[in-house]
Amino acid sequence: MKREIMHRSRTKAVVSVLSGLGLVAMLLMGALSAQAATPPEPTYASANVDGNYGEWDLVNDFFADMYRAADPTKKVESKLYVRYDCETETLYVLVLAVDGVTVLPEPDNAFVKLGNAITLVNGNSGDDGTPPDFAWVMSNDDYIGFEASASLAPGSYNNLNVHVNVDDGGSQTSAVADRAILLDLLCTAEPDICVEKTALDNNVDPPVTLHYEYQVCNPGEVPLSNVDVTDDTCDNVQYVSGDTSPANGKLDPGETWLYTCEFLFEGPSLPGICVVNEVTAEGQYNGQTVDDTHYAVVHCYSPPEGGIQILKTVDLEHVCPGQTLIYRYEVTNLGDVPLYNITVNDDTCSPLDGPSGDSNHNNRLDPAETWIYTCRYTVTGGEPNPLENRVIASGDVMDDGQVVDTVTDRDPAIVQIVPCPQVAVEFVPEPGTAVLLASGLAGVAGYASLKWGRRPKS
Repeated sequence: MKREIMHRSRTKAVVSVLSGLGLVAMLLMGALSAQAATPPEPTYASANVDGNYGEWDLVNDFFADMYRAADPTKKVESKLYVRYDCETETLYVLVLAVDGVTVLPEPDNAFVKLGNAITLVNGNSGDDGTPPDFAWVMSNDDYIGFEASASLAPGSYNNLNVHVNVDDGGSQTSAVADRAILLDLLCTAEPDICVEKTALDNNVDPPVTLHYEYQVCNPGEVPLSNVDVTDDTCDNVQYVSGDTSPANGKLDPGETWLYTCEFLFEGPSLPGICVVNEVTAEGQYNGQTVDDTHYAVVHCYSPPEGGIQILKTVDLEHVCPGQTLIYRYEVTNLGDVPLYNITVNDDTCSPLDGPSGDSNHNNRLDPAETWIYTCRYTVTGGEPNPLENRVIASGDVMDDGQVVDTVTDRDPAIVQIVPCPQVAVEFVPEPGTAVLLASGLAGVAGYASLKWGRRPKS
């Protein structure tokens, strides 16, 4: 199944705070509300219950505050983060104490329940890799929270009860509001997969070994199992990296896995495009298979005609809509007579800047001389993918003031258009200003950067 991937442009706002707190507070609170999670639905992803919460996103996965004695009018002493894997019907919970508070390692008082009667997991559940699982989270020698998993069928629950005892100037209970909050495990999100293929070689002269790189991503909101990547020409596709958050053998939402492949291309060598091949990536979720395809092209080397040669390079192999590519063109006279009336035309990028390199300023491309041109092109997202464009250079051979021959050369460049990074909002206060946070006023002695990123939820 081929499909067109719609790429969202990256949005990045940078606000420099020059004076006053009102504008900062308004913008900051607006950003927080725009980027916060949307309970009662959790993030649809998995986690490792091992006491290391590095795979958790403390913005996207935030679910609820936990108050002293479960009373919303009292202080927040810990935070609740929730994920759910619809495929395995597993609920994942992370509880972290707020700054200045530690967790008391009391197994009976660290739990996830439905109401007060049904215990899903607690500190006595152990950690054998099968739900229910439990692991304390520590920082140095301090207990600061716990991770847990439990089996729970999809549905809507109005009595999620998460609790831990903390040390906050003495032993205190910390729990979700009224020990019963809403939890919707809807599992209505559709799985999705995307693949981008890049040929790392171009202008080849066979026989030659061709190298390919594949980026397989999950733009959906549910993890994919049994990910398979096949190339219709290159049959030894190898996984390289990417399964990191967590390393669970699943292509989680927002993850990108890298694969490579190489094969010996023996010809024939034809001017222009001589190898076109396609990759297919597949993944599964709840018995449903999703796939995506992408092709790459490799050009065979064409000897320059009559002594002129142009070599075209680009500064990026992958680009997302809104980014700017910088093309560089090197035009060289390989012959033994000067060339006049040099023209360089790119079928996509214009105008070109240059040339530089006419060292004797005679406006002729002398033998062995190289002129340099550049061009900047901003990708819109509406271009064919991969973005392939060609440049043509030409020059005239003159005799007694008359054009007796015109020589030309061509060279392509290929760039893969990929999805942009997730939306980010960045605030950069000036030195000496103050930022109004939810917890009060915080003086900023130097530049501070606060960033939020969020996957959209259905």
